[in-house]
Amino acid sequence: MMSRGQSLALGANFGAEIAPDGRRWRDIFGGVANPGALMLAGLRRVDGVAVANVANPLLNGYDTAVPATGAAPMVVQTSIPEGAVLACGLLREGLAPNGIAFQFHDAGGQSIENLDGDAATGSAGLLTPWQNAEWWLAEAVRVFAADGKQVRVPRLFLNQGEADVSRPRGWWLAAATEALAGWRAQIARLTGQAAAPKLFLHQTGGYMQGAASNLHDCKLDQLDLVRAQGGVLIGPLYPYKIDNGDGKGVHKLWSEYVRAYEAGIWAAAEDAAGRPWSLLPGPATRTGDRITIPISVRGDEALTTVAGVYADYGGDPAHLGLEVAGGGTITAASVSGGAILLDVSGPVTAVRYAMQRAATDYRTLTDASGCGYAAHRGLIRTTLTRSVAWGGRVFTIERWLPSFELILG
Repeated sequence: MMSRGQSLALGANFGAEIAPDGRRWRDIFGGVANPGALMLAGLRRVDGVAVANVANPLLNGYDTAVPATGAAPMVVQTSIPEGAVLACGLLREGLAPNGIAFQFHDAGGQSIENLDGDAATGSAGLLTPWQNAEWWLAEAVRVFAADGKQVRVPRLFLNQGEADVSRPRGWWLAAATEALAGWRAQIARLTGQAAAPKLFLHQTGGYMQGAASNLHDCKLDQLDLVRAQGGVLIGPLYPYKIDNGDGKGVHKLWSEYVRAYEAGIWAAAEDAAGRPWSLLPGPATRTGDRITIPISVRGDEALTTVAGVYADYGGDPAHLGLEVAGGGTITAASVSGGAILLDVSGPVTAVRYAMQRAATDYRTLTDASGCGYAAHRGLIRTTLTRSVAWGGRVFTIERWLPSFELILG
């Protein structure tokens, strides 16, 4: 399985935290507790350190003179990567009946162009993430072939964008299109599979600060990529609470990582069952002083609003998180069925949602635990929810509306 991205894909370090059922969280998401969740054994980094868990080798890279010795139950020791949770969840959903192998190939803080195979792009020609994926996948094919098995990569999960929030509109789309094409070609070359893996994408949530200068246009590019590639938008990351213990204003509370990753599992299960998942806005139309924005809700859900989410963290955004450009103002905002309804006054050229450009540093507006929310805020989700249990704790998974900007004709 391929799960690519930067620190939000690398996940939180749960340490020795204990779940309600008495187990360590890192054991709950390991291969012993989830038979069929595998990693390659025997690999080493270039510095000689054994790759003993799935959150390695990061930018150290592999020693390609040391081949894998076989497959073993997936080990989680430090960070619990998205791919580890996905592997366990896909097994639970029956989407990996022959087992699933995973290793994290990337590293925190990386631009999308640092994850491709083009030495001319990115930080001083950085190719380590690409080379990590190359070596690991080649070894996986070899190891499993020796056991009479074929490696297939039906899905490619991507959780990246925080490093590129200052890029102009269109930059991320072009860079991600190149990276995705390269990953798919790499997978086809090494595994021999004809079908390209389907893209499952998280929309970047952004930071608690800097929204006035970093416009997060990559969020809009991400919606374009999903549409262009026939991919699946898992959902936005802005609704998930941030643990600002490191002062960076971006990394999620550990339990929120689980909820975000479970949204990806849910998306994969629904897609495999032939049911639509991506929640996307359609073209906005204006009739008189009413702007209507259709949303691609399913027949078993409707839009709803949730007030008070940010009450203790700087306050809920005005008008459900919707804003207009062009000189006009919003006089009322609501949802009905599968549509957003905006009553406006004056000229309106565009509508934005959860794309605020406020100068507020929300790192100063946290709770006693140092947790809070990103600067981009919205109050619209659907009525469809799901509950899953890990370690004796129940996690509620929701479908939130992504950040967007629509130009009115």
